[in-house]
This record gives sequence, structure tokens and C-alpha cells, in this order.
Amino acid sequence: MVMVLLICLIVPVTPQLRASFPVEQTLLLLTSLMAACMVVGWRQGGSLWRALFWVALALVTLAYRQPPADAVYGLIERGFAFESGSQYATLARGWTLILAASFGLVSLFSPNQPFISRALSTLAVSAGLGFVLVLLSPGGPARISNAMGTEYARRVSESMTQLRNPPGASRSKAPAEAEALDAFTQMQEEQTVEISRRSATLVPALLALESLAAMAIVWSLYHRLNPRPIGPALSRLRDFRFNDQLVWGVAVGASIALVPAFAEAKNAGYNLLLFFGALYILRGFGILGWISDGNVLRLFFAVAMWTLIVFVIAYKLGFFIALGAPLISLAFSLGLGDTWVDWRRMLQPKPI
Repeated sequence: MVMVLLICLIVPVTPQLRASFPVEQTLLLLTSLMAACMVVGWRQGGSLWRALFWVALALVTLAYRQPPADAVYGLIERGFAFESGSQYATLARGWTLILAASFGLVSLFSPNQPFISRALSTLAVSAGLGFVLVLLSPGGPARISNAMGTEYARRVSESMTQLRNPPGASRSKAPAEAEALDAFTQMQEEQTVEISRRSATLVPALLALESLAAMAIVWSLYHRLNPRPIGPALSRLRDFRFNDQLVWGVAVGASIALVPAFAEAKNAGYNLLLFFGALYILRGFGILGWISDGNVLRLFFAVAMWTLIVFVIAYKLGFFIALGAPLISLAFSLGLGDTWVDWRRMLQPKPI
């Protein structure tokens, strides 16, 4: 939990993460979702003071307008501060309010739902409300797309300036070290620009995944801070599963992305594939964890064999494959196949 919270803190100061996360103010998401959980906990007999504290903290972070200026507090402030007068600030605050309110209402009216069902229901309600508001707003979806494109460009420009002119850094006198530093900076710049270019077209899927991760963090943190549970605690990754009907998300996304007749809606297909594909990859990692059952050698052998198979196929077809692609493809294959095969039941030892 500490490691995950630290990752959330460094998002606003890491160029590659800033270029991928739609909402870089991660603390804003976490505090608002925590406030919603605390209110639900109070409604179910929990502490009123806890609820009031987190609601007040969420309101403060939502209303904060001054951009970070002090280097000492900049890291924390960047988690909820916005540039004054930007359309992105309105969008991020609006989505945060919709998401927190939806999560609270779903948790209040479905107290026995497991987390993943609750989170997916929250995303469905939030996406529906957000879509209606976008259609009713001046400019519609094009205005939202332009605002996010402008925001990504601003982040890239700011990150590039920080990379080229780091505060308190002095130029190395050794030519070799200076050349290596310039090459490393150039690589970071190219990565950041490429990530932001791809992220700009995948904002809906990335926003849904970021929101899902924020809800999972808050759900786990809430049950550590509040003795009043508002639903089942998070189970282990090896037990992770969800409704098998979500396979239609992958099928529809693949059809839209690959069939030439849907060329105009190809970005929508890619967004569906990214979101539902990520869910099935996570499910596949759960199956890998179940197969290994704590046996690192067994897990290593399974991953190594699959990596070898994928590399041989890639070599025969004549294209390069990224280092993490074999593991991701294995996880996706296991997760998607689990819809029909149910690996954990099939591989369960039968009693004699």
C-alpha cells in the first residue's frame, strides 16, 4: 500500500506518467473517493467525525486554485493543484465529483457487491452521466478532445523544460558524462512525446483504468482506516475474476478496430480493447499467481517457456517483440481463455 501511494505521489513529477495519466492530480481522486467511502461508512453506523474530516479535505483539494510554487511543498501540491483558468481543470474536477458520487451511491445501495462489480458499476454510471454532460455542453466531444490535447501538450512542454534545465544541476565538465546525460535526456523526451501522442487518442480507456485503480487503492485503504466495513474487502489477486459477459467488450472493440467498415470509429475500438484487455490481463496474472501457488520456480518455468514460444514465432514472422510482450500476451491469453475454460477449476487437484 505504501509503494502504491508513493507511485500516486510521483505521477505529477514524472514525465512519462504525466504523459499517460489523464488526471495527473491523483491525490484529488483519492481524497474525493475516500470522502465518499467515509460518508457511506457513517450512514452504516460509522464515525461522523471521520466522514466530516474527509469531506472537508476533499472540498479543500477540489477548491484549491493556486499552482505549486514552493519547491518544498510542490510534490504534495501537484497532487491536487491545477493551472489557473484551464479547461482541463474543470474537466478533471467534474469527473472526480461524478466518480466519487457514483461510487458512494453504488456502495450505499449495493452493500453486498464485491469490489470489482461495484467499481465497474460505478464506471458505467459515471461514463453515462459524463457522456450526457459532454453532449449537452457547448462544443461537445470535440471541445473535450481539444482540451485534453492542449493539456498533454502543456505537460510535455513543461516536462521538457524541467529535463533540459533541472533545478540546482550543474553542467558536467567531463565530455563523456555530458554526452551520456544529453543522450539520456533525449531518450526521455522522445518517450514522453510518443506516450502523450498515443495517450491523447486513448483518454477514455486510460481515464477508466486510472479511476478503477484509484477506487481499488481507496477501497483497500478505507478498510485499514475505518473499522466499519462497507463491503467485502479486496481478495487476493489469485482469486480475481469478473462477469464473463465482459468478453463482449473485447469482441466489440476488436471488431470496430479491425473491420474496415468501422474505420471512422477505430479509436473507439482501440479504447474498448485497451480497457477490457487490461482487465483480462489482470485476470491472467491472477491465474498465474494461482498456478504458482507461491512456487517461484513453477511460475518462472511457465513464463520462460511461453516467452521462448512467442520469441520463436516472432522470429519466424520477422518482427521484433518487446521484452514484456510475452508475459502480457500470456496473461491476456489465460485471462480471456478463462471465460470458457475456467483454468482454476480445471487444474484443481481432484480428491482421491
